[in-house]
Amino acid sequence: MYSSQGVGGLSRSFHNLYRNHLSRSRFTKETRPILLNSWEGLGFDINETSLVNLAGEAEELGIQLFVNDDGWFGVEYPRNNDSLGLGDWTPNPAKFPNGLTPYVQAVNNFTVLNSSTPLQFGIWVEPEMVNPNSTLYHEHPDWVLHAGKHQRTLTRNQLVLNVGLPEVQEFIIGFVSKILDSANIQYVKWDNNRGMHELSRPSDNYNYILGLYRVIENLTTKYPDVLWEGCASGGGRFDAGLLHYWPQHWTSDNTDAANRLTIQMGTSMVYPPSAMGCHISAIPNGLTSRNISIEYRGHVAMMCGSFGLELNPSELSPEEASAVPSIMAEAKRVNPVVIDGSFYRLAHPDSSNWPGVQFVSGDEKEAVVFAFQQQYMVKPAPPPLRLAGLDPTARYRNDLDNATYSGATYMNGGLNIAWARADYQSKLIWLEKQ
Repeated sequence: MYSSQGVGGLSRSFHNLYRNHLSRSRFTKETRPILLNSWEGLGFDINETSLVNLAGEAEELGIQLFVNDDGWFGVEYPRNNDSLGLGDWTPNPAKFPNGLTPYVQAVNNFTVLNSSTPLQFGIWVEPEMVNPNSTLYHEHPDWVLHAGKHQRTLTRNQLVLNVGLPEVQEFIIGFVSKILDSANIQYVKWDNNRGMHELSRPSDNYNYILGLYRVIENLTTKYPDVLWEGCASGGGRFDAGLLHYWPQHWTSDNTDAANRLTIQMGTSMVYPPSAMGCHISAIPNGLTSRNISIEYRGHVAMMCGSFGLELNPSELSPEEASAVPSIMAEAKRVNPVVIDGSFYRLAHPDSSNWPGVQFVSGDEKEAVVFAFQQQYMVKPAPPPLRLAGLDPTARYRNDLDNATYSGATYMNGGLNIAWARADYQSKLIWLEKQ
């Protein structure tokens, strides 16, 4: 790749390559539904009743897609923690006594706020992995990657299925198809939580990836109307090969908004923001214990193609709950620009206390700026945030101070933003071409 416009130009060339020539999903250029994922709200402590209740809370917020994460499967080895059940993809009868079909129908019976559109349903799977505590492993210990007679070591209590084997490929195609045929499932989060550390021969990892491509080729062709999201402990396998089949990836399991800002900017060096997923999680954050305003968390999340919530709505503070409707309305307005627009890194959090990014819409009629203050500073004063990608001779009205300036003024003089005396502040600013 070559660009005469620096690293930013290089990134935008890559973004256009992926969106226009590589990723083949019908969702690649479509706006994505706002989702609520159950994981950080409920974890493994789930059953049909608790999940339907959570879906009801999602309905009240205006969520469009409800996602059932881990913990729903396993009969002999029920998935009550991460040491059990991987590989046994049958709904747990204690949690779902009638299987997935009536449960998913109960979720679909909810509607998106102020409409008659059914609430969509999505599900989490980790098809390439197996727990030793599973029926599958006891029946097929030869199906896992291993180094001869050496001890098989665990990561996250799991082993890797050898997807290079045709019988493993057929197993995965079969059970995923059975899940998708059993209910009205419109989204799949495909996780992958450990690396390939032990091989029988050097070619195993090569054959594995070719086998994985065969599996995903089969499933995405068979179910073209399912929105597929890749995940590998977050972004551990965020690559061009998988972006051919899947339109988006879960960018990181670290949902702390300040960390995510850096992670997303780094990922954007090569991969388009339209292919990233980010959610608003609860505070204090489960990894960093940091408390960040819901506006900041929302703005970081809506910089990605797939925006959602990863929390229990009933645990939101009154201030957070009152802010959610406006944040979701902003996310819906921003999403088409993120999906189709050109992306500019204005200032990076590694080099500035006041980072910022900008999207310019595909028709170049509007732009949206995300500006941030990491820590409140008495001195030095915040520098102007210089914009990019505008027509220097055109005039643009901004909603920060409701003023109109030329594109050249925005790009050379920049926007002067007044920040509150607080850490982790953010602003979303729209510019409309006059």
